[in-house]
This record gives sequence, structure tokens and C-alpha cells, in this order.
Amino acid sequence: MILQSRERQRFSLGILGIFGYGLLLLAMVNLLCLLLPGQLANPLGKLQTMGTIIERSPILLLGMVLVFYQAKSDRLAWETIILKILSWVALLAAVTLLLVIPVNITNGVLVYQQQDPQLNTQLVRQKDYLQQFQEKLAGVTSQDEIKAILQQQINQTVNIPDYVNIPQLKIDILQHLQNNQDTITNQASSFRGQKRSLLIRQCLKSNLEAIMSAIFCLMIWGSTGWARLSVRKKN
Repeated sequence: MILQSRERQRFSLGILGIFGYGLLLLAMVNLLCLLLPGQLANPLGKLQTMGTIIERSPILLLGMVLVFYQAKSDRLAWETIILKILSWVALLAAVTLLLVIPVNITNGVLVYQQQDPQLNTQLVRQKDYLQQFQEKLAGVTSQDEIKAILQQQINQTVNIPDYVNIPQLKIDILQHLQNNQDTITNQASSFRGQKRSLLIRQCLKSNLEAIMSAIFCLMIWGSTGWARLSVRKKN
């Protein structure tokens, strides 16, 4: 019974080891796919790619834990070299994750600096459009002229009843245009703040995950010194 129990335990640990190697291969495939040249063409792509890599780092960590969990005596001859390499990979991954942190911050700043001028350009265009409309409207005096300007702006037929007070209509339209300008300015300011807050949260989340993953990688590296020494002892 004891032998059967040991055999079942050894079989279970072997399955976990195979599962661990599968996770490591999966992590490698994901990493290669994420590091395609097109994904790193701009700061936004770099920021998103690095964030995705860090989010998937638990696959690498779990794979390493399962591979190293198997008993030392049950290792095949070729595994000693692989385990030594994986132990150093854990250290390399920890260093890489820590180096990603300043890169994420830099990319976040670059993304904001690129998006802010684009937003300003759109805002200026909208304001210029409304300003031109206001200038045209301010220079007209008759009902037909107001009708022509309104039809030109909306590309639809406009009917203004004869009883409408034209001066008051101009005042109402100009006030509406001014309100639209104020609304556009407020929306642009709010959108700019939301984008800045989103980038900060994204960078903070990614960097905290990178720090935690780096700590776990260092723990794996520190606890697998036996794997780095096993080849030397056999030699």
C-alpha cells in the first residue's frame, strides 16, 4: 500500500511537471506574439503590449512553480540543465519586469503628449467653425439672409415665420452658439482629465503588477539554488 501510494504521488507530481512545462510553452508563445514589430510601433502600442505581458506573467510564474515542485530524485537527466536555465530565467524575468516600470512611465507620458495636441486641434477647429458662423450671422439683418445662412450650415430647408422677431432671433442663435462653445471647452477639459486619469491608473496598475511579479520571480530564483548547483555537482 505504501509503494502504491508513493507511485500515485510520483505520478501526480509528474503530471504537474508536464502541466508546468505546458504553461511555460504557452507563456513563450504569448510573449513572441506580443513582441511582433507591429505591436511596438508607437508609445500607445508599447504601453498596451507591456501591460498585457505583465498581466500574463502569472502563467510564467505558475509554470515555473509546477516544474520546480517535482521531487529532485524524480528528475530526468536532461531536466537538470533545463531547471538550471529556468532558475536563471526567473532572475532575468525579475530584472526585466523592474526595468519595464520606467519604460511604462515614459510611454504613458508620450501617449498623453501625443493625444493632447490632437485634442487641442479638434477643439480649435470646432471653435473656428462656430466663430465663423457667429461672424456671418452677426452681419445679417434680414429674414432671408438668416434663412440662407442657417440652410447653408445644416443643409436643410429652413422656414422662419413672418411674425418672428429677427433681432431677437439673432440674439437667441448667437447665445446658443456661445453656449455650444462653452460646452465644447468644458467637454474637452473633462475628456483631457479623464484620459490623464486613465493613463495614470493604467501605468500604476501595470507597474504594481510588475513589482509583485518581479518579487515572485526573485523568490523562485532564490529558492532554486539547488537547480543551479546540480550540474556542477554532477560534473
